[in-house]
Amino acid sequence: MKKLLLNVVTVMAVSMMSLAHAEDEGRARLNKFFTTVNTMQASFVQEVFDDKEALKQKSRGTVDLSRPGKFRWKYAAPDSHEIVSDGKNVWVYDSELDQVTVKPMKQGLSSAPVSLLLNKQPVESQFAIQEMESQESQLAWFRLVPKKKDTDFTTMDLGLGANGLQEMVLSDKFGQQTYIHFQNMKFDSPIAADRFTFTPPQGVDVIGNPS
Repeated sequence: MKKLLLNVVTVMAVSMMSLAHAEDEGRARLNKFFTTVNTMQASFVQEVFDDKEALKQKSRGTVDLSRPGKFRWKYAAPDSHEIVSDGKNVWVYDSELDQVTVKPMKQGLSSAPVSLLLNKQPVESQFAIQEMESQESQLAWFRLVPKKKDTDFTTMDLGLGANGLQEMVLSDKFGQQTYIHFQNMKFDSPIAADRFTFTPPQGVDVIGNPS
């Protein structure tokens, strides 16, 4: 009986040590992503579900990010649509409407999913962090709650693998959830500066004024 009890205690201890190690490794991935990554490039698949969990929209595209403050979030299918931040202004181009909207960064980032990833700062300074039960064995999951309230998103769940960010789930104030799966991720590769500039195409309507 004593031997059986000892074996149970040993297994529990090993399991707890393994769990603690996994949590430490996951937190290290999270901290590394927010404090050491300068640039990020990827393709993505995005799905948006309404408050009744019905699929509203599915799209594909690419993202380029350069910290701090610059990104290009481009939807390629089914509709062409771009959001570009040059570090001062945010440009939103809807090719279907032949319309461009421009706002200063502080006003224009609330609805861009990538806006929550723009700052190269310790994650604790930007978010309240909750460790989540892993949904996939290869990913460490964290729920981040923005400390600033000037965003449309109320929580951001991140799934990080050994090579960095792979999954993002955003919940907004309207009860919608946006699932983003990143593919072909590259970190800290050089990105041409003109990738983060935007010139409205000739003939489109421009709403707003750049700062």
